[in-house]
Amino acid sequence: MKRMMIATALATTLATAGLAATEQQKEQVMSFSSGIDTSNYTERDFNIAYGIVTSGMSNSEKMGKLRSLALDDNGANGSVTISETVMLRLEDYAPDADYTDITQAQAEAALAVTYSGDSRSVITDRVAQILDGSEMDADMMAMVTEGQMNLIRSYAPQADLSNLTEDEVNLALSYAYSGMSNGEKTQQIQQLVSG
Repeated sequence: MKRMMIATALATTLATAGLAATEQQKEQVMSFSSGIDTSNYTERDFNIAYGIVTSGMSNSEKMGKLRSLALDDNGANGSVTISETVMLRLEDYAPDADYTDITQAQAEAALAVTYSGDSRSVITDRVAQILDGSEMDADMMAMVTEGQMNLIRSYAPQADLSNLTEDEVNLALSYAYSGMSNGEKTQQIQQLVSG
């Protein structure tokens, strides 16, 4: 099996969530990363950092991500940070894809398509197109959106997702893409969608 540089996917999507980090979350970030200067962190940076600190990454991976964030290099152009489970799912639909040059956005869009509910052949074609860098048309964007909602629904099957804000959807997706255990993902997402 391919060994890829895989971590978690909180950093990118959590940053778009737009929710302010609580004082407790900020303190957790600062205590974890005591050797890193967080004095210039914005709310967005603290959200990203909190996602990193609470992710399933190893401590050394967390520190590397936090150092990059402190240097204003959040890894948007770096290696893709997805869990091994997500990687295995993508490889199931696109075993021949070259994963060395894909972006975080491509990985997340391809994952969402795998949850779209379409036939395996359609999903396989679309995942390959996304990972190859093809431009996404309206049909593919619809598949991504449907897949994202189905991914969230897989952790909160009884929840009514119709009233979620865009920020809440992004936060739920950040949990789903993360390296947290499935139990933690379920707990976080159910808490978010019930609240």
